Amino acid sequence: MEIVGQPLAQLANSCDWLADCLVIFGNSESRTVTTISLFVAGAKGFNFLRRTIEESSIDVVCSYPSKGTLCNAYDEIKRLCQDHDVAFVDKHALAPSSYQASQFVFCVGWQFLIHEIDPRFIVFHDSLLPRYRGFAPTVAALIAGDDKLGVSAFRPEPGVDTGDILDQEPLRVTYPVTVREVYDKLGGAYAALAKRLLAAARTGPLVGSAQVEADATYSIWRSEEDYTIDWTQSAADIRRFIDALGWPYLGAKTRYQGNEIRIEHAQELPDLAFVNRQPGKIWAIGPTRLTAEIVCGQGILRIVRATLPDQTQLHFTSLRQRLGE
Repeated sequence: MEIVGQPLAQLANSCDWLADCLVIFGNSESRTVTTISLFVAGAKGFNFLRRTIEESSIDVVCSYPSKGTLCNAYDEIKRLCQDHDVAFVDKHALAPSSYQASQFVFCVGWQFLIHEIDPRFIVFHDSLLPRYRGFAPTVAALIAGDDKLGVSAFRPEPGVDTGDILDQEPLRVTYPVTVREVYDKLGGAYAALAKRLLAAARTGPLVGSAQVEADATYSIWRSEEDYTIDWTQSAADIRRFIDALGWPYLGAKTRYQGNEIRIEHAQELPDLAFVNRQPGKIWAIGPTRLTAEIVCGQGILRIVRATLPDQTQLHFTSLRQRLGE
């Protein structure tokens, strides 16, 4: 969810809205698009840039380092621009004059207010609106097990991801699937939808359709506490939770022998008929001690790879442990 400066200053308290959107500024009236500028950040921004940099005439690319993730997209974006001889500018050095000659400006994964904008812009949100309005919609959809994801382009208005929808690009997924895999596919969906809208803008004004409020659902913001695994859930639910919070995020977490550990990869196993089921307890440890089987609220989950705070791989040394304590 993203907010981009004026004329949406009244939404400044919701600046995290920027995290999951793409904004296009520019004249939607008929003309030939020759140059664009890109404000991109994070894994989504990088995935979008690498799909468009060879096919577009770009004036400047702007980015900044992302915090709280494992993805070093800033350096990757900068390197990509250098490889393609495209001008790059850090956010702190950005000025309106940097991109005033561009006919369009695309902002992908941008998390800061932009105070001087053309009022005719389009927001791209990674869900099929009006579903998953709000924060981290893809993560929320993957945790819920939704197999129909996608991207929506809409005209913003005062509200959380409301506004007339101009177009959508659906994306089907099958489970198991990781957020890394989905973000890579979403990069293609963003690029395809942007290309289609730019082509349409050359022929006339873009016309949108009102969202159906009765169908709206919302995804709330996530914090570090929301990475904690609830072992009373089913093994299937926990597997999706782990896959949805992997790279570029820090990873689903729990505790083992008093240490916080991050689980990077896990597998579901057939359940056993425990007469005294106690979720979180270790049932078995693998011969290499790198894997462990955990009793869940329903089913058993095999931890394939877990890491300690120093990012070294965890060795399970004690069977009689309940994860989370």
